[in-house]
Amino acid sequence: MEKKPFESKDLFKMKWVGNPKLSPTGDKLLYELTTINKEENSYVTNIMLWDGNNHIPFANNYNNKHKNKSAKWSPDGDKIAFLSNRTGKNQLFLYQQKGEPQKITDLPQGVNSFTFSPNSNLIYIIAKEKEAENKFPEKATVTHIDKLKYKFNGTGYLDHVTAQIFEYNISENTLSKITDYNYDASAPALSPNGKLIAFSANHSDDEQDLAKHIYLINLESNETRQITPPGGSFFDPVFIDNNNLLYQGLDEFPYPGGYPNIYKYNLDTKEANCLTENYNEFIGKRVGNDASADNGHTGLLVADGFVYFIITKGGNCYLERLNLETYETNRAFGSGKLVVSSYDLQNNCLVANLADPLSPGDLWIGRNFTLEKITEYNDELFERKYISYPEEIHFVNDEGVKLEGWLLKPINYDEKKKHKIIMEIHGGPHTTYGNIFFHEFQILTGNDYAVFYSNPRGSMGYGEDFARAVVGDWCGCDARDLEFMAQEVSKIDWVDENHFGVTGGSQGGYFTNWLISHTDMFSAAVTQRSMSNLYTKYGVADNGWNGDRYGMGGADLWSDEDFILERSPIRYAPNVKTPLLIVHSDNDLRCPLEQAEQWYVALKRLGNITEMLIFHDENHNLSRTGKPINRLVRLDAILDWFNKYC
Repeated sequence: MEKKPFESKDLFKMKWVGNPKLSPTGDKLLYELTTINKEENSYVTNIMLWDGNNHIPFANNYNNKHKNKSAKWSPDGDKIAFLSNRTGKNQLFLYQQKGEPQKITDLPQGVNSFTFSPNSNLIYIIAKEKEAENKFPEKATVTHIDKLKYKFNGTGYLDHVTAQIFEYNISENTLSKITDYNYDASAPALSPNGKLIAFSANHSDDEQDLAKHIYLINLESNETRQITPPGGSFFDPVFIDNNNLLYQGLDEFPYPGGYPNIYKYNLDTKEANCLTENYNEFIGKRVGNDASADNGHTGLLVADGFVYFIITKGGNCYLERLNLETYETNRAFGSGKLVVSSYDLQNNCLVANLADPLSPGDLWIGRNFTLEKITEYNDELFERKYISYPEEIHFVNDEGVKLEGWLLKPINYDEKKKHKIIMEIHGGPHTTYGNIFFHEFQILTGNDYAVFYSNPRGSMGYGEDFARAVVGDWCGCDARDLEFMAQEVSKIDWVDENHFGVTGGSQGGYFTNWLISHTDMFSAAVTQRSMSNLYTKYGVADNGWNGDRYGMGGADLWSDEDFILERSPIRYAPNVKTPLLIVHSDNDLRCPLEQAEQWYVALKRLGNITEMLIFHDENHNLSRTGKPINRLVRLDAILDWFNKYC
């Protein structure tokens, strides 16, 4: 069968699984299935129930327009709770083995998250109790700001109403607030006896201190105490038993590119021990893509004397486990070109959402870590499409640093011919490219472009020193890595070095801007949600004054002005000769639109071939979660630009 190229409109045909949750016995499964409603230009998430043989819709949306998500079984297996926006905000619904699910909350800003008590009789909820107070006349359009951290990408202006912990009593059908903090609580975990709640929060009065700590609530005395030491940042609490608690974190914060450790805290001795002091893998999932809707579990899970967690190793993500007696680690599941996107483990049964270069993810399930595939929502579509399989390519640069990348060959590859090529650059900088299906890449290969993507210094999965090498050196060693690898790839016999394009988003857009202002080797470029002027970005981005400043090694506006501008592409705009398309969103608060506008105006003034595409009512996550039609327009625009100039 002749394979057809992937097109942007194939986005509407894809279906994404995620957030798998096993029943306590491990014989049933709840998971999310996300599709696109083309007419509504929106995403729909349904909860599916797998009973061991069949996939049955559970708690369907009304009119296929809403989102049901975050389903969880009660520990006794008799109840299922989930979030749904079918009545507006995300409210909590409860199903008790008969009839229809019942809405049990009506909170003004909806529910953030929840967890069952060990006895299954209570549900602990994280939510905001009220709307923000409006101090102005009804028709006034004004926002009063008095905090340093006042906005966040994807959220907008923050209302500073704190999220509290509520307790819902199932048998009595009552909801009561059990905390009244002046800070947000998140990630609650219950002790097995139900007497303690551990949660993560930032309780500092210093607005520039963004560290999180682990707190314990004694539900009998209603006392709250912090258990993690100052100076670090900690998250993801989970109980081993009534006397011992695990959590992740960093002893030093801020510490950009740092690898988190796992700590064990004894409630009797009040002492914490680091269990991964000599462990050199990154704990967490850092390999991303543009065709996924999985917000499932990736963190710590305790079972049968082990703590399980996902790691990023090179371009892959595997499931690891740590023996809680010996503190030895070993691979629980995964090898080769694979990304474990999320997982759950109950009663010796493992379910994992597994993605690879040929698949955005499918659910696999089994006991004793022998898994079989149980979903195939994209198989029919993908079988008809040309998918270029990545070939690893390794480098050693002039500094002796080992680097990894991948090549995707074009649909009409002929080793005797020269082929156009596009270099894709990831953001972060502390994220990772890897062995996972990327829709954008496959569209390019299906249109006769080779694609090269790589992990320069700053990427996760190659050791903490590799990740932290860029701290205080943005567009230094990382940009050298990228240019070096591009030059090496251009020497490959079948690569057409005269038709070499470059694109990237976020930090990848920053690198794109930097590279075309420092080399003429690229024939066309597309910069997306990018940065051009770090000096101004410090004051307008939601993470400018903290994340960018820390990433630049603490360089600040008044003491390091020359250095910050030295690492800003805007300073080198007169050097740009590469035709450039700028893609940006007007609600991007991570890399605000002014970064694109400055870059556009500078290059147009200087006579460069430059165009700009602004997406309205979209944020920094356009390529991943933007409105479906806008994602399609973006993909087509990238291809059109390279077809025109590359």
